[in-house]
Amino acid sequence: MYRVKLNKERIRNHIQYDWWKYIVCIIATIAVWNIIATVTKPQTPPDKKIEIFLVGDYVLEESATNISENILEDFPDLWEVNINNIALDMDDPQMDYMSRQKLMVMLASQTGDLYAFEKEEFTKIVEQGVFIPLDEFIEDNRVLIGNDRLEKAEKIATEFDNEPRYYGIPMDGLELFKETGYDVSDKVIGMTIFSDNSSMAVEVLKWILNNGEKPLK
Repeated sequence: MYRVKLNKERIRNHIQYDWWKYIVCIIATIAVWNIIATVTKPQTPPDKKIEIFLVGDYVLEESATNISENILEDFPDLWEVNINNIALDMDDPQMDYMSRQKLMVMLASQTGDLYAFEKEEFTKIVEQGVFIPLDEFIEDNRVLIGNDRLEKAEKIATEFDNEPRYYGIPMDGLELFKETGYDVSDKVIGMTIFSDNSSMAVEVLKWILNNGEKPLK
C-alpha cells in the first residue's frame, strides 16, 4: 500500500500553498453556524431593534454593551440594540481580507441600520448606493450636530444620484465611544437605505449626537 511520508517540510509547504483553503473553510463554517443560529433563535421584530456597525478599529465588547444598555434605557420601545464591530487590520492582510468579506456579506444581506466608517471608506460605500441622503436631517438638527461637524461634513455624488448630497455625519469629538477603543476622529456615521427601522434609527442617531459629548458612566 502506498503511504505518504509526512514531515515538517511537507506540512510547511502544504500550509504555505494551501492556506487559502483553510480560510475558505473557516468562513464557510462561520456562515453555516450563523445561519443555524439565526434560524433557531427567537427573532426580534425589525421595528423593535437597531443594529449599529462600527467599522475600522477594534471595539471592546463590554464598553459597547454599556452604550447599548444606555440606549435601551432611553428607548423603551426597543427590545434590542446591537453594536457590532468589524475590525479592519491592514497589518494583517489575511484578517483584513476576512473582515472585508464579512462587511460585504452584511451589506449584501442588507443587515444594519447605522454604519460608521473612516471617511475614505465611507465615501466608497456611499457610491455603491448603500446610504440615504441626510440633507434634511442635517438641516433640522444643525444645533445638535454643531458647527464644527457641519464644517467637516462633505457632500457626495453617486452614480444613482448626480446631485451632491450629505450622506454622513462626522463623529469627531464624540466622547461616547472613547471607552470602547473606537477612534472617532475622521470617522463618519450614516443610515442605510435598507434599514428596517429607519424612523427609530434617526432617533438613535440623534441620541448618539446628543449624548456623545461626554463618555457614559
